[in-house]
Amino acid sequence: MKRFEKWFWIIPLFVALIVMTGIRLVTDTPNGYKFWERPISQNLIEWIGATIMAYLFQAFMCYLLKRNEKYTDKLNLKRLLIEYLIIVIVGLLFINPCVMIIHHFINDPVDLDDLVIASVIFTLVLIFIYSFYRGSQILDAYIEQRLQNEKVKSIQAETELKYLKAQFRPHFLFNTLNTIYFQIDEQNEAPRRTIEKLSELLRYQLYDVNHSVTVEQEFQFIETYMEVQRLRMKESLKLETFFDPALKPYHIQSLLLLPLVENAFKYVGGDYWIQIDARLEKGNRMTLEVRNSIPANAVNNSKKGIGLENLQRQLELLYAGKHKLQYIKSNGTYVAHMEIELVKKTTIG
Repeated sequence: MKRFEKWFWIIPLFVALIVMTGIRLVTDTPNGYKFWERPISQNLIEWIGATIMAYLFQAFMCYLLKRNEKYTDKLNLKRLLIEYLIIVIVGLLFINPCVMIIHHFINDPVDLDDLVIASVIFTLVLIFIYSFYRGSQILDAYIEQRLQNEKVKSIQAETELKYLKAQFRPHFLFNTLNTIYFQIDEQNEAPRRTIEKLSELLRYQLYDVNHSVTVEQEFQFIETYMEVQRLRMKESLKLETFFDPALKPYHIQSLLLLPLVENAFKYVGGDYWIQIDARLEKGNRMTLEVRNSIPANAVNNSKKGIGLENLQRQLELLYAGKHKLQYIKSNGTYVAHMEIELVKKTTIG
């Protein structure tokens, strides 16, 4: 509709001329009257009155179009009929008093035929003009949506290309670890076990990262990750975990839980303990709470790491309006609390 803006306030002049001429042709010609032979003052008064009427209704139409623009994406037959009904009702309430006023100024008695004919012609013209403007508005919205879709497809293609390129290094590392695994003597069980666990982590990240998995698969990955972390940490670390078995059949975006667990292992200190608790609540909501001890003199850094920032972004995209994420720090304890609404079938990714 923007391309018609320069004509938007000129069109009422032509509308007034069309309506006035149409009314006169229908009412006067069958009776043998020639309205163009009347005093020019009468025709001028009618045209000026019709023009004022057209501009007033144009202002109302501007308001209506602006108001209805936000419903363009959700437009259906019912809403469209309501829009046209409003146009017709307001038009009929508006035209009849205007016709009476114009006839008063030209000293021409008004009868029922004048009102009916004026109402029909004016309503038809209004419906045509509103259809033209509304159709243009819908077309603009459609074109804008197509452009947005093409932009999203372009971004997705670029992201996929970057993802495929980024896979090269982990894939190379995965194959290298397998090679090293078979080069280590079978008697050296500890390093072989460590490499085996690292390979499992890489395999999961390589092949399951781009779609949803069952919560059970995600828990298995978390457990493998914790085993690897415990190999490099102090034996004094106290680790308590509870994964609700009721969560197993539900689906979740892969690697969604890792950032909170990873953050706990990264910053654990003080009494050196970590508690991880995942439960199924009412409404298919999963609550995950990760607690870890921190040093008493830990620096209060409000800036989150890139892993937590990416997690927040993922939740906003994948679980919009269906998640909760908060962090609490008090009395030597850091708590990460997350809630998300789960599904039992793959609808994510």
